[in-house]
Amino acid sequence: MEQYKTIYYIIYSIAALLAIFTAINIDFKKKNYQSIANYIVLVLMLAYIFLFGLRTIDVGTDTEMYHWQYTHHNEITFGTDAPVGYMFKFLNIFSENPQIFLFVMSFLFVMLNFYALKKYTKFYKSNFFLSVFSLISLFFFESLGINVIRQGLSLAFFVLAIIFRDFSPKRKFKWISFLVLAVCFHFTSLIPVVIYLSVAYFKNVRMYYYYGIYIISVFLSAASISILSFKDYFIGFLLIDERRSGYLDGDDSSYLVGFKPQFVAFNTIFLILFIYLNNIEKNDFYTNLLKYYIVISAIFYMMFQIPYSDRWGVMSWCVIPFLFAPMFKVYRNKKSMKAVFSIVFLIFIFVFFQSR
Repeated sequence: MEQYKTIYYIIYSIAALLAIFTAINIDFKKKNYQSIANYIVLVLMLAYIFLFGLRTIDVGTDTEMYHWQYTHHNEITFGTDAPVGYMFKFLNIFSENPQIFLFVMSFLFVMLNFYALKKYTKFYKSNFFLSVFSLISLFFFESLGINVIRQGLSLAFFVLAIIFRDFSPKRKFKWISFLVLAVCFHFTSLIPVVIYLSVAYFKNVRMYYYYGIYIISVFLSAASISILSFKDYFIGFLLIDERRSGYLDGDDSSYLVGFKPQFVAFNTIFLILFIYLNNIEKNDFYTNLLKYYIVISAIFYMMFQIPYSDRWGVMSWCVIPFLFAPMFKVYRNKKSMKAVFSIVFLIFIFVFFQSR
């Protein structure tokens, strides 16, 4: 475990130094260095794939469970996550060593997230490497890579799907396939899928309605009013999966439940920044993504009274690097320190959460 953490910090430290250098050049020299960024990201991608994929059984709270599931897949009923069981069976053809499963999952998770950012930053003309740096700086990146790896892969398919939907609308089969895969690997991803498609369909709804939803959810959550108060009236789809319907029982004494101001502050700080960027960007995709972030954050706050509410939080956090990306553009006609400020802010976030 100590060796893993040492390598993890070394990789991030090198990336941070390169990010500072790149940000200075973007803000002061007005140079984007996209070609160099591609090579840096390639090295980072390989580094994280091998670090996450070759981790030992003592790294990650869920790694031992995945080892057991892989070697006992014939004894498990996967329910709504049946594709995971098929994946176990397929990989067992090549090797009975669970390491192959961890490596494949790590490869897909890192590669899909980086590819989604590549496609997204190309549209916005933002620096690809710095956008990737924003992802690896956020505390949930490592957790999705080594702990809740099925949800991590599921959300990677989700963000890739919505980017293809808006940037490559003619490839309808592709983005629909990605959405299906997202739900297949983790059934709860049906929630972000439905929310984003609903937001995109009702795109004419004014932003102030979303701000109202956000503010109301904060007050309700602070008053200990949660989704548990309404579970008998909706969320019926969770009943399809007995394991996930159990999340609503709120009786896991090992998990601290209740209002979490640190998460509200975290999401709200980013929300304020994204509102500012939305006024600059003024395009439908960014606005829809911001609306999704607001709604899913509101749902997250309403989940504070149930165990494992942070697993709902990642449904909002997974789009932060995409909403953050315009901070890494070259603003030729303006004296700007957006990139430098952003990198310092991201390094602070990384250090703060790693020290907790």
